[in-house]
Amino acid sequence: MPKIKDNIIRMFNRIFRKNNFPMLANVSKQNYDEYQKTYDTLSKIFSKTEGMDLFLIGGISTAIQTNRDLYRQNSDIDIMCREEQLQTLIKTLQKAGYSVDDRRGIKTRNTTDIDGQFHAIDHELNADNENEKLLGIGIFTYSVKGNNVITHSYSYHEKEKRVIGIEKVMPKELFYLMYNDNVVDYKGIKIKTQSKEYIYLTKNRGKREKDKLDSSVIEPTLDDKSKEKIVKIRELESKVKKYELLYNKDGKVESRQILPSFEDKVNSFLNSLYINSSTKTPTQIVKDVLQSEQYSRLIIEHPEINSLINKWKEKTNHYTYRDKIRLITIDYSQKLQGFDRKAIGNALDFLQRRYQNHGKDNNDIELEPEASKIFELMTEYGQAIKRIFVDNNIYITHITSIAPEQLEGGILRRSIDIANNYETERVNGVFASSSPIDGNNPYIARNSSGMIRLGKSTYIYGSDNIEVTQDSEGKKHAILRQPNYIYHINPDRFNPVCNLTIDQRSHEPIFEFSEEWISDLEVDISDHSQVRNIEQVKDVTSLLKHYTILCDTQSQRIGMKAIHSKTKDKALKFIAMKIKDGSVRYINQETGINDRNLSSIER
Repeated sequence: MPKIKDNIIRMFNRIFRKNNFPMLANVSKQNYDEYQKTYDTLSKIFSKTEGMDLFLIGGISTAIQTNRDLYRQNSDIDIMCREEQLQTLIKTLQKAGYSVDDRRGIKTRNTTDIDGQFHAIDHELNADNENEKLLGIGIFTYSVKGNNVITHSYSYHEKEKRVIGIEKVMPKELFYLMYNDNVVDYKGIKIKTQSKEYIYLTKNRGKREKDKLDSSVIEPTLDDKSKEKIVKIRELESKVKKYELLYNKDGKVESRQILPSFEDKVNSFLNSLYINSSTKTPTQIVKDVLQSEQYSRLIIEHPEINSLINKWKEKTNHYTYRDKIRLITIDYSQKLQGFDRKAIGNALDFLQRRYQNHGKDNNDIELEPEASKIFELMTEYGQAIKRIFVDNNIYITHITSIAPEQLEGGILRRSIDIANNYETERVNGVFASSSPIDGNNPYIARNSSGMIRLGKSTYIYGSDNIEVTQDSEGKKHAILRQPNYIYHINPDRFNPVCNLTIDQRSHEPIFEFSEEWISDLEVDISDHSQVRNIEQVKDVTSLLKHYTILCDTQSQRIGMKAIHSKTKDKALKFIAMKIKDGSVRYINQETGINDRNLSSIER
């Protein structure tokens, strides 16, 4: 009976080998004969590398970690070596008869022949042996940096026609959950391998028949402790940072770019759903996702996605419409970076000329077709912002010292030939702002003489419109002599003012939103579909907690003179001098609220 069983297994093994299917093997001498090359290679290599930080990786680890004989063929073996011991490993392999070809960097043997056919070599760091009884070896490296472990791999990309390296930076805890640091005695061979939990994870994600086979071999051996370990690996995997390295013709690193992690991808996907829906809350977004077919597929391969979704929901549940605008700005700025530098430069030159001429005389710059698309994208960006305000019934504001009864015909009229906040175009329009009216908006204290900003918190008003009073409790207040009026306006007929610029930190082109809105149509304040309500403002004491407020007592345009000083230091010294001679009132000092040394705080 045993002989018949052996013959049946041998026959099936030959059929499987002939058709390139995985092979289930007998645990007898016949098994050793079938896989002698693999056993001999493992024995030869690991007997000469005892004490080195080497890990066997790939499918062979499945048999070792489950303490069974090999059960399918392997074309080579892969090992992970500590970077500092790489040269020792290479010399050891060379003594064992191997020739080691280090084709990392630009020195690759991968070729494209005259017919355009690509010929790939499996590994860029590879060891071959002319002895047909031994398998080739693919070598990967890792290094330990503090609490992190960095793994390195290299491959030649046919499309790029260059070698691309991948670095994975992971917590040390994760690395030693992925790789079992305990030496296993496998048929007399002292060896360290990947952990069976990590093998199961990687193989279970695979689509190949041999991956499915490896996964099915490990699964029955997983106990509760193993399952807890798998959960921990999944959790820590979301913290892995991947970097793509490009090499120049000399094999030196040309660029190092971070690649999105699985958590980044989940967050990016959820953010895209959130910003593309102008009204849905994060909770509603998550509810839709959990009911989707895409989620039902992903949860099988990535059970950790639930914790990532919950983490995103907890983070975004307190978001306001302003956070949504921030995410939209990031999204459109990323789209902008897909344009070539020449088109971006042309668009920036166009805006710069507009700015220099305060929105006038820009016809001398020819706008290229690709640059025109950038401005089309900027318009689309503005409309995405507008949709949030319109769909969620969020109003913008027009602040003026003109009372409703003083408006001729009850109309907010257009300002003629006025530049927008970025001074990139001049319009005949009604201006409004979406800066929140929360008691901290400096515009609620401005008047018809204007307002000049000198620093992050220093404002000069063009006339003396503030009176300091004292209440029965002795507290001082800043009261507008001539009150201001806030007209709460439906944004439906307005468009937001956006800009294209270069980020000072990343040096990448980005879009930005000025909080300013413009309409070329006049606004009828009696029409409740246009103006929701009108609010009078007299007390601006709350502004003093956040801003330095100065009044030009004699309307000498002191603010304009200061702002045209060569340095901020000179501007503040000039203002300090004008405070001393009485030309400027320092309201913070008069009320004792947020009184500070101008020159030091603003510097």
